[in-house]
Amino acid sequence: MTDQVRAAWERIETGLRRVLPDSIPRLEEPADDAAIDIVQAELGLALPADFRASLLIHNGTSWGMPQPLPMDQLYSAEEIVEATRMWRDNADDDSDFHDPGKLAYYIDHGMLRVDGPVHRLMGGEGRIVVATMNGDVWWLLDLDPAPGGTPGQVIRVDIECAEWDVLAPSWTELLVRYARDLERFPESELTIEPDLGPACEWGQGGSERPAWLAGVSPVDPYP
Repeated sequence: MTDQVRAAWERIETGLRRVLPDSIPRLEEPADDAAIDIVQAELGLALPADFRASLLIHNGTSWGMPQPLPMDQLYSAEEIVEATRMWRDNADDDSDFHDPGKLAYYIDHGMLRVDGPVHRLMGGEGRIVVATMNGDVWWLLDLDPAPGGTPGQVIRVDIECAEWDVLAPSWTELLVRYARDLERFPESELTIEPDLGPACEWGQGGSERPAWLAGVSPVDPYP
């Protein structure tokens, strides 16, 4: 597991040196095991093994632009605890999100968009916040996915736009997908602004869905 994560990060760093070298210094130094153990104890959840391995390579990213990843900031171990607690404290799940009929209506009328096997919840105890964009778009590890999902899958939740996207079935596979996009840039769907970095819309649901989601309905109304 560690070897796969390290190999993915090496590919990402190689790609960044080619297309966005100014972002490299924003990759933080490794976390230590004690800091990661504190995250698990504070949240009462075990981090997926591959994400733990990732923290042992880069403990998030520092604030500022350009960012090396398609987000405003990848959180450090300490920041993950704070962000996840805030996520839980501020969650105000609407009862409509638990009503299959209403969910189907919202989806059919474009009021809510779902791509992949994810529960349409604003909160969720089985989720760990790992990154943010604009303060209202969140990247999370989903330890309690909807049927057909994978524990530890990476999801993107845009509260303001009522969008739920499953980006990858694991953190490792998300890193590999990003590495591949960097290697294909500018022919990939990735958009990079020299002063800002990659756009967070990378990975969003749309016409170019990941192969692993083939056969999984993006509009299944049932949680």
